[in-house]
Amino acid sequence: MLRKFSLFASGSVIGAAIDYLATLALARWMSLDPAIALALTMIVSATVVFLFHSRITFHEANDNLVRRYLIFMAWSGLVFLLRALLLKLSLYAGLPLTVALLVAIGVASIINFAVSSAVIFAKKPS
Repeated sequence: MLRKFSLFASGSVIGAAIDYLATLALARWMSLDPAIALALTMIVSATVVFLFHSRITFHEANDNLVRRYLIFMAWSGLVFLLRALLLKLSLYAGLPLTVALLVAIGVASIINFAVSSAVIFAKKPS
């Protein structure tokens, strides 16, 4: 389980880096609301992370990838809602955007690991 968590964390770091950097760029340079910027960014990052997890982290659970992808994207939508809520609350509390994004992405990533490993990428019983 520790090895899986390490691999999952690696994939999550890739997704989080995409989310963090692209959200900051869209929010600052295109003047998008940070939550909207995060939503747009997560579409790309969730796809990248799904491919990473399906090929590397959970390679043994590679049946029915389309179904798993759709479930993963639906779950990513819920993760986005959690992140957006945490982001808005952190910004409301007066944290700068850079810190608020770290809080939102970090907390949601821990929850994401638990659900992804137990549900989305769970191996079929033999």
